[in-house]
Amino acid sequence: MLSDIIKNILTIDKRNLKENTRPMISELKERLNSNFDLLEETNNVDISKNNGFKLDLNIINNIFTNVLKEPFTYGDVTVSFKDDEKKIIYGKEIFDVGNVIVINEGNFYVTLELLLRNLLAGNTTIFVNYGYMFGSNNFLINEIESILKNYDISQNLFQIYVTEDYDEVLSYNANIDLIVCIGNKFLQNMILRKSKVRTIITGYDNFDLYIESKVNLDFLNEILKTGLNINLYIKDDLNLNHSKAMLVHDINEAISQINYTGNRYSAAIFTSNSLNASKFINEVKSKIITINTSPTIERILDIKQTELMNEKIVIYPLSFNFDNSGVKINLNEIS
Repeated sequence: MLSDIIKNILTIDKRNLKENTRPMISELKERLNSNFDLLEETNNVDISKNNGFKLDLNIINNIFTNVLKEPFTYGDVTVSFKDDEKKIIYGKEIFDVGNVIVINEGNFYVTLELLLRNLLAGNTTIFVNYGYMFGSNNFLINEIESILKNYDISQNLFQIYVTEDYDEVLSYNANIDLIVCIGNKFLQNMILRKSKVRTIITGYDNFDLYIESKVNLDFLNEILKTGLNINLYIKDDLNLNHSKAMLVHDINEAISQINYTGNRYSAAIFTSNSLNASKFINEVKSKIITINTSPTIERILDIKQTELMNEKIVIYPLSFNFDNSGVKINLNEIS
């Protein structure tokens, strides 16, 4: 039950996280590589149930590489100096945001990246989804739980809760510090409307595609066959039939519709008109824009590490002692 999960996360001791986040991330990478055959077996079960896609070890390793490039970790001191005249220590230290709820469909790559980023930030994280790729995601959670246990850190740091009852999830707002919502415009608007805490939204893996000229039609058909979440807009005089397409009169209507109903993640235009291409780039509010190229070519989870962290300014007198407090800004670290 969600009430039990919430109860468990409120008592987690995070002191051992400060020195061990990067070693744990490296160990998880090693485990997923050495046990990828077992992950593949679980992944194949998901696929056989039409509940997932085939995982690529190269993509998994790239996620680890990108996350480990982040400069700061939970507990790091980013600025520190001593002011002898004012007799104070001034510093900035990275603290956790707290308890994070991640709402998404269950894409394994999203679960992995946000698990790593929240581990780097020191956050307790509950992944809420409707069970997509459940076996693959559960394999990942079991691996990190085993690692957390070895480092004497609560295995409740990362958990999965399967539900589509978002009202139930949001009812625990008093114990939630941040919600990360990944999904289409409908889900984004619903969560934003009901959330009472800070909320990050992204349309990751939801795409908008406008066709105004018959260029690269074979390529377009291949894109549409991928099964990805693509909102399709077609200029009404092209006589292109697609059951899920919205017909628009011109570039202006296409841009208006994409900005109003689109996911604001990645949008593409297929056109032979360079002026319309420029207009599309300038006016569409999506974070990624492609011209005569698949909108799926650049699939980056557009959540910054700093959004998952809390940098605090800490000021205290020279005479104050933080021994055994957990605060890292102290005289011994200041040159």
